[in-house]
Formats: sequence, C-alpha cells, structure tokens
Amino acid sequence: MNTLIKDKSDLADIEKFIPGAHILGAMQKADGIPAKEIKVISTKFSKVGKTTLDRYPNLEWVVHRGHGIDSVNLKLCKKHNVGVVTTSPNTNGCAYWIKDKLEEGRVVIFGNGPISKKVQEICDNPFVVVDSKTDMKLIREVMANADTRNIVAAVPLNDSTKNMFNEKLFEECCWINFVSISRAECHDNEGLLSALLGGNIKSAHIDTLGTNKRKELLETDSVKYYNHTSWNFLGEKNDHENLKKIIENCLENKVNNAILERQENKWFQ
Repeated sequence: MNTLIKDKSDLADIEKFIPGAHILGAMQKADGIPAKEIKVISTKFSKVGKTTLDRYPNLEWVVHRGHGIDSVNLKLCKKHNVGVVTTSPNTNGCAYWIKDKLEEGRVVIFGNGPISKKVQEICDNPFVVVDSKTDMKLIREVMANADTRNIVAAVPLNDSTKNMFNEKLFEECCWINFVSISRAECHDNEGLLSALLGGNIKSAHIDTLGTNKRKELLETDSVKYYNHTSWNFLGEKNDHENLKKIIENCLENKVNNAILERQENKWFQ
C-alpha cells in the first residue's frame, strides 16, 4: 500500500476502512516504511516540511485531517510538486460551538472557510463576513457600529493573521463579545488584556489560548478558555469513509478543493 497515515489517535479502527495502509502513532518512528513507495501521507499533528519531503521522494499528496494547514510547509510542498488537501473534520461541531457562544446583535465573522460558512448558514443573528479582500475602512466601520455585539475569529494561522486580534483591532469596539476558534498565535494576548481592561471587550470565549498573559486574562473572569475542545461540541465521530474517499481521489489524481494543487507529470503519457 502506498499510503502512510500518521497520528492515529483520532482514527480508531481506520485499518478497517483503509486496509493495507501504513499506520503510525504520533511518537512512532517510520522505520520499516518503504519510503519510495509512499504517494499519500495523512497527518493530524505531525509537521510536513523538509524532513518529510526528503524522506518520501515520490510523495504526491498530503491529506491533512484538519481545517488550517499551518503544520504543512506549502512553499516546500509546491517546490516538490506535492499537493495538499484538508478533510475539514468537525466543521459542524466548531460552528455550533461558535453559535452557542453568541449574544444578541450583529456578528462580525473574520474568515470565510468551511467553519465560517457553516456559521453563516446556521446563525440567527445578522452578520458581516470579513476576509482577506475586505477593505480596512469597512472593517473599522462595522467594528465601531453600535449594532455589532459579537466578533468571531475563524481565520487560519498565516503571516497575515498572526497577532491579528490585537488592541488596535478592538479600539473602536464597546463592550463586545469575542469568540475565537483560531490558533493561539492569531491572538495578541497583551492586546486582548488591554481591550478587556479598557472596556472594548466585555467577554471572550477562546478555544485555543497561548500562555503569554493567559493567567492575567483568566483572572479577569471575563475570559473562558476551552482547551481546544470546540471540535467535539456535538460529539461527532471522525468520518473514516470521507478520509478513505479523499485518499482514493489523491491516488487517482481526482482531488477536489485542494489547498495546493500538484502538476501531474504527463511526460510519459
């Protein structure tokens, strides 16, 4: 089998769905894996960078069992002509977790990926979506508008979103409710603390919170930290059939909605 599945903790009985695949736990070494035969690698926590790409010279696809892809080096994958696709698991759980934390009033949703789109589908509140194409002037206007009562962070971690949620972003807000499923690095914790103490933020529900100023944030009694559990809000199990189908599509070069496409080698066809 030319598939390697890593970080198996979220994949109970996966061998029944993808028989013959090489399956490793997060701390298991890849000794004995026929590296030159591997065409597809699926990961949950493991990083994909130079070490992985050099070790598996014939790798064609990375299937990341998540929403964001900050653990995958897209630049190196592109250089090696390795495509990247995500399974976007637990979209419903994350979206309903967000909805559960919203208060009455307008919602400003940062991000327009699968989770954000699900929130838009189920949200009872009026909302505005902010993405990478949204003009900064419009962002300031909706943030300052008295009808805006909730700010939702649903952006992936990248160079432009690191420390995005900072004091300056909230400076025009008054007594806002902040809900975030974004990575910890998307939050400027010192800025959030200042916004809380200054009355810009009234309450915060944060799924993933970095250690810097975490103690001070929690001591305000206005911040609830959920230890990265939003994904399990509905108690849904992982869809092994979906993972199986995505891997099959990778092996047949029929991938839909890839994060990074690969160029099929047609030299010998």
